[in-house]
Amino acid sequence: MMGHDDSLEQVLRRHRAFWTMEDVDGPLLSVGRYEPLQRRQPFRLADGSLTQEGTRLLPEFMDVHHLAEQQDPPSVVVSGGFIQASAPYDLCWNEAIAGCPIRWKTGHVWSEPFLNDVDDLERLRVVSDNPWLNILLAMTRLLAKQAEGRYPVCQPLLRGPIDIASALIGDESLCWTILDEPVRFKHLLEVCTQVFITVAKAWAAVAPLFQGGSCEYGIWAPGRIVRLQADNAALLSPRLYRDFLLACDERICAAFDYPLIHTHSGVLHIMVDALLALNPLRAIQVSMDYPGGPPLAELLPLFRQINAHKPLIITGPVSQSELDLLLQSLSPRGVCLQVTLHSD
Repeated sequence: MMGHDDSLEQVLRRHRAFWTMEDVDGPLLSVGRYEPLQRRQPFRLADGSLTQEGTRLLPEFMDVHHLAEQQDPPSVVVSGGFIQASAPYDLCWNEAIAGCPIRWKTGHVWSEPFLNDVDDLERLRVVSDNPWLNILLAMTRLLAKQAEGRYPVCQPLLRGPIDIASALIGDESLCWTILDEPVRFKHLLEVCTQVFITVAKAWAAVAPLFQGGSCEYGIWAPGRIVRLQADNAALLSPRLYRDFLLACDERICAAFDYPLIHTHSGVLHIMVDALLALNPLRAIQVSMDYPGGPPLAELLPLFRQINAHKPLIITGPVSQSELDLLLQSLSPRGVCLQVTLHSD
C-alpha cells in the first residue's frame, strides 16, 4: 500500500510492478464510502439551454467547452498511490458514432436501437468525418490543452462489441439473432469490433501520453492502455462467449499495448476461463454487483484463479469483512482494490 505523500516517481514504479506482477508488500488500495448511483446534473447545450428529460442529443447540439465544464480537473496528480486524470464526458460514444439515437433520460445519457435488419450493416461504417467522432476528438484535444501535461487524459467509456451490437438492435433481438442467425450475428460482432478499434485508435492518436504512458482506474502503464468491456456477455453462456465474442476481444487486445477488460461480478463466471487463456489481455477488472450480485464466497475461487495468472482490479461496494477477506485471500502481486465500504 502507498501513502498520500508518495512521489510521482514512486507511484509509477509501483504501477509498473502491478503490470509485471512483481512481489510487493501490499496491493494497490483505495477505500472510500459507498454511495448509490447518483443522477447527473443536466449539462448545457450549444444554444445555452440545459438538457431536459427525453432530450434527443444531436451532434450539432454539442459544445465541447460546455461538456468540459462537467468535469473538474484534478487538483493533485497523485492521491493515495493513484494517478488523478480527466476524461471526456460519457455520451455513449461508440453507440452514437455507430448511429444510435442518444437521449438524456433519468439523469443520464442513453442510446436507443435503430437497426431493424441485421443485414443493414453498411450504415455502421465509421468514417473520418463522423460528427460524433469529431466531437470526441475535439473534446479530447481541449482536455489535453487544459491539462498541459500536468495530469493524464484517460480513455472515455467505450463499450465493447457485444454492447454496441445490443445497443444497435436491442437485447431481445440480439438473443434471437444468436439462436436463429448465428452467421449474421458473428458478422455483426465483427463490424462492431471494427467500430471499437477505429474509435479507440482515433482517440489514442490525439490523446497525449503521460510520462510516456497512459492511465486507467488511476493506474499508469508504460504504453497505451485500452479499456474494453462486454457487459452484455450476461446474455451468453461460456460456450457462446468462446464461439462468438472471444475472437473479437482478442482482435482488440492485439491492437493495443496494455488492453484490460471491464467485467462484472455477476458475469465473471461466463468469461473467466477464456479471458485467462487470452494471452494479449494484460489485466481483468471486476465491478462488484451490489446488492444483487453473487456473494464473495462464490467469487473468491475466480479471483484466486485470476490472481495466479493476470493482474486483477476489483472495484465497487464491499463490506469491511469482505475487504478483510480479500486482503487475506489474495496475493498482493498484481492486485488493485478500489472499493467503497457498505454496512454488513
